Amino acid sequence: MRRLLPIVFLLPALLVAGVATAQSIKLEPTSLDFGKMKQMETRTAKVKVTNVGAGLLVIEDVRADCGCTVPELTTKALRAGESTELTVHFDSKTFSGPVYKLVKVTSNDPDRRIVELPLAADVRAVLVVDPVSERVGFSSGFLGEVATRPVTFTAPDVALKLQADKTQKGLFDVKVTNGVDGDPHKAQLEIIRPARMKVGQHDDVVRVTTNVPERPSIDISMRATVTAEVSALPEAVSFLYRPAFDQSVKVFAAKPPFDFKVTKAEIDLPEIKLQVVETVPRQETHIKLTGAPIPASDPRVAAAKGRITGTLRIHTNLKSVPVIEVPVSYMVRM
Repeated sequence: MRRLLPIVFLLPALLVAGVATAQSIKLEPTSLDFGKMKQMETRTAKVKVTNVGAGLLVIEDVRADCGCTVPELTTKALRAGESTELTVHFDSKTFSGPVYKLVKVTSNDPDRRIVELPLAADVRAVLVVDPVSERVGFSSGFLGEVATRPVTFTAPDVALKLQADKTQKGLFDVKVTNGVDGDPHKAQLEIIRPARMKVGQHDDVVRVTTNVPERPSIDISMRATVTAEVSALPEAVSFLYRPAFDQSVKVFAAKPPFDFKVTKAEIDLPEIKLQVVETVPRQETHIKLTGAPIPASDPRVAAAKGRITGTLRIHTNLKSVPVIEVPVSYMVRM
């Protein structure tokens, strides 16, 4: 038993020695405060990174939680006692008011794998845009309907003047009003989803010019989805090389209980016959297409190079959707 005592007493000393050989990271300062800033301003700060342990410190990753903050580190391996500089660039962008961000430093420090470096700034807005995302979305609307969405601009330091003529694709209409509510620091951009907009999802951008030096122009993006009160599925019919035709096209209300009626259906391919069946009174109608392809000897086949095309026209009693056109095609082997 006496022979074991020296070994037992040595164990704590060995454990302490093992810890002393480990690498350890230290940041100075442990946080950054960029103070008061304007929008669209960039500031830089330096942070000293030191290995206060005895092992080799390897910095595996340095990452910010926002694209507005860019950390740079040139030296990633530090021997005992060595230091390097972590450079942090912060861009105030279009933030307004207090801003808090975080830089995370990952290393092989056994006690602290990740060290967080918080940073703060108080950004004074030269131009406030509402919505702050600078994006405008419209809820789904029907063909022929008009809808508007406002974008408000406020410039605390200048009598604001905006200008916007048209969107890039011309899908939306825009209107600018300066001096909203008699306030020279406030202006409004009205974005209009016009009645002419076609069925589908539409994206567009409008460039707004301002007299604010820090933000001379702003791109506002917009999106709208337009549906018809009555739609047809499938949107196109292709029989390919089928020897006989048998296909139904469903005509239905987008949001029951819309009340509609198919008044007539016609097709410019005489070899295809139509039958109109109202499956759900005034809410759903099926157009049944039957027939057979024309023979390869028919002059139409040579003229069309084997691809016969036509259009199914479905007439309704709705002013907003008087006619729905469905392309119809099939192939003939030559």
